[in-house]
Amino acid sequence: MDTAALEIELLELLEDEGLKQFKYSCHSLLEFWKHVTVIKYPKITLCAQKLISIFGTTYSCESLYSTMKMIKSKHRSTLTGDHLTELLRTVLTTYSPDFKKFTRKINTQQIRK
Repeated sequence: MDTAALEIELLELLEDEGLKQFKYSCHSLLEFWKHVTVIKYPKITLCAQKLISIFGTTYSCESLYSTMKMIKSKHRSTLTGDHLTELLRTVLTTYSPDFKKFTRKINTQQIRK
């Protein structure tokens, strides 16, 4: 990336009167960066996105390794890689099944038989 262009964008960002009002009113960095337009500051917003995303990615990785360590303990050392993959997918997913709907569907199928 062209550092000179990035520095110029940073200086323009610091002097932007429209963004100065958000400097103290925003409660977080994410809130502030929502007000910065990508069209006007493409290089600096790309850098900010990369830096901010590091923390979420690090948390996900740490969570994954912690969960994997718990699953693959001494008591479960016989798990294969496939089993471990499926267990990790189950533990880390945000999907929440609708069990009532699922049981209704199964009951309906059993009645038809």
